[in-house]
Amino acid sequence: MEKAEIRTIMKYEFLRGTSASETMRNINSVFGYNATTQQTVSNWFRKFVKGNFNLNNESRGRLGTQVDSY
Repeated sequence: MEKAEIRTIMKYEFLRGTSASETMRNINSVFGYNATTQQTVSNWFRKFVKGNFNLNNESRGRLGTQVDSY
């Protein structure tokens, strides 16, 4: 299962009023153990509470790769 699909399910469960822990259990019971974690669902729920329903990854500020060719 794609991460984007799991995030869509998280959004649906959030809008239904399901708790983060129950959402994690629901997803893992259908898609297998470790399909998601409690921490991941909680992080996404915090975004949803703030009104941010963008399901794309956000930049983490990583530096670009630099290669020196001599």
